[in-house]
Amino acid sequence: MLFQGTYYLPGLVICLAIYWLILKSNGARLVFLAVASSALLVAVQAPGPERVGVMVTLVGVLVLAVLVYFIGRHLRHRASTPLMFMALAVPLSVLVYFKYLLLWLPAVQLGGVLLPIGVSYYTFKHIHYLIECRRGRFEDATLASYLAYIVFFPMFLAGPIERFTSFLSQSKTIAWSNDAVSPALERILLGVGKKFLLVTLVLEPMLPRNLVMSDGAPTLEPWQIIVACFIKLLVTYFDFSGYTDMVLGTAKLFGFSLMENFDFPLLRDNLADFWRSWHISLSSWARDYVYFPILGQYRTPDLALIATMLTIGVWHGAQPGWALWGLHHGTGLVLYGRYQRWCEKRPFMQRARLTRPWRLASIVAVWWYVSLGYALTFTPATFASSTRLYVKALSLGLF
Repeated sequence: MLFQGTYYLPGLVICLAIYWLILKSNGARLVFLAVASSALLVAVQAPGPERVGVMVTLVGVLVLAVLVYFIGRHLRHRASTPLMFMALAVPLSVLVYFKYLLLWLPAVQLGGVLLPIGVSYYTFKHIHYLIECRRGRFEDATLASYLAYIVFFPMFLAGPIERFTSFLSQSKTIAWSNDAVSPALERILLGVGKKFLLVTLVLEPMLPRNLVMSDGAPTLEPWQIIVACFIKLLVTYFDFSGYTDMVLGTAKLFGFSLMENFDFPLLRDNLADFWRSWHISLSSWARDYVYFPILGQYRTPDLALIATMLTIGVWHGAQPGWALWGLHHGTGLVLYGRYQRWCEKRPFMQRARLTRPWRLASIVAVWWYVSLGYALTFTPATFASSTRLYVKALSLGLF
């Protein structure tokens, strides 16, 4: 984990000193960000003999970024559909090979292959860049700015999936601000409190160690599974939002304001609002590059929702449980959309939904539904155990 590395804190201090005290132009700072981020990622992530393997992997990451950058430049001048599909196949083939083929088809492995760190995140950034290049953006983007965008160390491992448009515009106006230091450090400390105190010391020890037996049968009672799923929701939220706090605070020290990834999702009273405020960089990416294209092609919102959530589920992991998790959320969003349309035709329902008791009950219902989905991810590699945990919790033990 990036922020726990022995070399992270001294490396960060040295980088900040060089970045602000020695380098004077923003172009030089972008080159330095790309180089320093690569060095810091290797130093922090790869102790001992593994460092050579990670260095080779990171070289591959940089080569892919250079290739995608020049393909994007070419797309701006020749925006044909076949060329676009071939361009997208370049980063997608890397993601599919390392994250999916190696899991299901070990025979395709070539020697001792390491899973590239951050592959899920930088692949989606590459896809965003290529699509927006085809739409005619980024005319003045430099290779240094794109490499810095891809490997910028705070967000490299786990996002947010920042848009290149925002990163590029900010890279032209980097300036030191005394007023930004205190909020940045406070954000980092908030993240440390969430991730290393609340999650590590309080929430994670509450998770049951074994939810299924060797034959896939659940070891817990239905109510215990539901409680475990709710604790898993809290662990996921505070762990990831804490990491995001540290990322955003660290980026602010370098003069960049990255996009927020969470907007109080546990206070949302419907599933659609929950997903608008949960992992915002991923959900908005999926909305723009999966939901809207499918909706525009087929004019079927339900199909677009299911496809979008399946994409998000499979993006999390190649195991069947994650695909089922995506289907769970996609189905929930489809049902909520129909419920919403039903309520709009009934004034008494609209009035009832504005009351505080109804809203509180709705928040609890969202907690229950989102938590239930985690039953599919405790043992995601096994379809049978995932579904048995899910069905037992959903049916309260009747099935």
